[in-house]
Amino acid sequence: MTIKDKAYIVLKSLGGRATEGELVDKYIEMYPDYDNKHNPTNKTSKEKIRGSISAVLILNSTHKNIKVDKNKKPQEYYIINQEEEKPLIVIQPIGKNNTIDDFLEYNSTRWAEKLRYKTQWEKLVNSIVLFIKDGEVFAKGDITKIEESEDETYPLDFYYNLTLVDNIDYKKIIEYAKPKLGNFRNYELLDFETSNAIIKYINSQKLIYVDDEHADIELQDSINKIDSFQPENTPQQVKNSKEIKGSRIFPRNLAYAKFALEKASYLCEIDNEHMTFISNSSKNQYVEAHHLVPLKVQDEFIYSIMSPSVKTT
Repeated sequence: MTIKDKAYIVLKSLGGRATEGELVDKYIEMYPDYDNKHNPTNKTSKEKIRGSISAVLILNSTHKNIKVDKNKKPQEYYIINQEEEKPLIVIQPIGKNNTIDDFLEYNSTRWAEKLRYKTQWEKLVNSIVLFIKDGEVFAKGDITKIEESEDETYPLDFYYNLTLVDNIDYKKIIEYAKPKLGNFRNYELLDFETSNAIIKYINSQKLIYVDDEHADIELQDSINKIDSFQPENTPQQVKNSKEIKGSRIFPRNLAYAKFALEKASYLCEIDNEHMTFISNSSKNQYVEAHHLVPLKVQDEFIYSIMSPSVKTT
């Protein structure tokens, strides 16, 4: 076990926060054999351990679950909360004077923010930025890196992988976030619970263009990575089809498919006494999600037929 990992265990035993001196004293108590693994020197155990911990937690690479609070005197190490480890959602309207084309040309890899947001933004690597224009979510950015720049006014640069999107309903984002003004007019970082709900919604809207056979294979292979999602019991717009190997393929929503399996308790809905075998992926009975109305006749319907059945009263 590395020094960083041991320091994490020690810090947990101290309630998740401690000064360097407190951490070192507890480390010696929990791992008294530290000196046996190093060449004898004139330094005391405390000095050597303090130096090692400082090297791995500050000068080298900090443990993924430990941060340093330099605002404290003396400074303190602390374990980050689970919520801080989770990705958050940032809403970023691009403004009335910016066009989407201009944004894509000049802001496809980064944009700048004021220094006062530094502490807040340092928590946001792996989080998601939703770019808004004219009441639509037109792009999604996955934050990869944050660093200081030489710009005096906006000295923070945020790097992200940008993807144009058309499957995120802005009205749904409003519904989840409930902004005070009923709309987003400025940059806003959403809280953990709201972000988690929106991320689950975004993931539920991912579509794959495969035929029935390959869609079921994809579902079985990925079922533990998919969040089931129940669509609203209202008509939904038809998603565009694609030409694949001479056939028109309509997209599948695997979050809907998983919801249908869970709703049926992984039992056959025609004959729930029909048994198959236990799936290695889901650890439930192997069943497949099928459409009551085949997707190949989607063109004959105004609205999407890709939706789990929902009981109404």
